[in-house]
Amino acid sequence: MTVFEISPSDDIRLTQFYDLARQVYARDPAWSPHSEATLAPLLARTDGLFAQPLVYIQDGVILARAVAIMYPGGLNRNGKKPGYIGFFECLPQHPTAGRAVLEYAETLLGTHGAQTLQAPRVDNMLMGLLVAGFHLPQTVLTTHNPASYLDIFLQAGYQISERMHTYIFDRKSAIPLPFALPGFKTRPFNRQNLDDEIRIFHHLQQEIFRFHPGWIPRSLEEDRRMITGFLPMLEDDFIIIAEARKAPVGLLVCLPDVYQAARGQTVDNARLISIGVLQPYRQKGLGALMGLHLARNLLARDYQTLEASWIRESNTPPQNLARRFFGKKGREFALLEKMSAS
Repeated sequence: MTVFEISPSDDIRLTQFYDLARQVYARDPAWSPHSEATLAPLLARTDGLFAQPLVYIQDGVILARAVAIMYPGGLNRNGKKPGYIGFFECLPQHPTAGRAVLEYAETLLGTHGAQTLQAPRVDNMLMGLLVAGFHLPQTVLTTHNPASYLDIFLQAGYQISERMHTYIFDRKSAIPLPFALPGFKTRPFNRQNLDDEIRIFHHLQQEIFRFHPGWIPRSLEEDRRMITGFLPMLEDDFIIIAEARKAPVGLLVCLPDVYQAARGQTVDNARLISIGVLQPYRQKGLGALMGLHLARNLLARDYQTLEASWIRESNTPPQNLARRFFGKKGREFALLEKMSAS
């Protein structure tokens, strides 16, 4: 029994890596196979990101897997360098294999300078271990896992550092009230002016979230690649920009739940990924203004539901905003953390 490091060019082992997830979720209709597609772009990056796929093999069979990840320049809330462990999977009858692959990933990240470890986490968007709401379908760019994984992480020495919730809205309770704020307006994303829109997105994301715990800073070119890659799934009128005297001051990002299409379903659910406003314009109602603009667009497109995430348990304002618009708690996720032994 051994943990192996997989080369990104080793197609045979990578196929086995992916196949493990199919085994784990063979009888779980909530899981989306399309979620595995997020690994390939990560392994293809050449900008200094460290991403090492790992597999635990016994008698020629893969029992567990993970990817050790470390971003250059990343810092956590205490100014320490974090290492991340993502894409963790383990056959249910082999929890010791799961702990072994975690231990290997931790040691590997320690040799690359990680001072703390977070799991499961891939980047700013894809993070968290599902701990409640297992019956609800996995939505675009979210994680999914069996309930047994929490015990594996806890027994490996991890502790829950943050709980995150999703809120679900449906068109039955949607009340797109007329609402205006003098001096402010909202507009949709415009891919016809793509270069300008990417610059606005980058500026707003960096300024709004740079002081959030664990935020991974991104360059303009990284955001350019990300948005360009997302264009086939983006709906321009699901991304809302708030402006004050034509200057962008707020951003709402929402994606159609393309995982529904991967299941052969009609896409009638969307996921609100992030919403935020520049510091001088907070507490003025801009979040509600952008949210109502999105609601009108979703209703016009005959969408039935919207899942808003991630909303950290410690972050009260967006929870209050969600309840104000009759959102109901959906899935719950936990971000787990431990100190690196290195």
